[in-house]
Amino acid sequence: MAIGRYRRAFESFFHQYQEMVFKTAYLMVGDEEDAKDVLQEVFIAVWKSRGTFEPAKGKFATWLHRITVNQCLMKHRKKQPSCISLEEVRDCGLDLPETMDSQVAAELSASKWEYENLAAAIDSLDGKYRPVFILRYFSELSYDEIAQAMGIPLGTVKSRLNTAIKTLRKVLVNEERKEVTQ
Repeated sequence: MAIGRYRRAFESFFHQYQEMVFKTAYLMVGDEEDAKDVLQEVFIAVWKSRGTFEPAKGKFATWLHRITVNQCLMKHRKKQPSCISLEEVRDCGLDLPETMDSQVAAELSASKWEYENLAAAIDSLDGKYRPVFILRYFSELSYDEIAQAMGIPLGTVKSRLNTAIKTLRKVLVNEERKEVTQ
């Protein structure tokens, strides 16, 4: 009887968080099949480590993001990472946020041409900057939650996010110059 109750509870938990885990994994590993593998590995890891979650240390979703990021990093170590376009994310049926942070959204405006260039710029971010950017602007985690999820200091989160935004600005300005001169 108890096993059936745990199974139903875990199924409910899986259905509640599977999209969040898959979306994060897909954005990080760049392949639908690999993201499905990560999804499965995350929930196996959650089941195995269910007794280690400590609510006093942070939110459950943050703990789950940390497991997801770790599984993605392990997947990257096993295989060369490939980048995907944000259009592929939409094609896979995942919703992307309509707006990012208001400051970034204002600076990285939204025409179709600009969106395509922004998507390409995000796809080209270095491996240590892309996860922080994804967790901030797609998973909408706070800086503290990102630090917990990534297992890095708060200052490192801020620094990496700042570098990611500067890199995106630089790439987008270069793309804009190319467009103007063509």
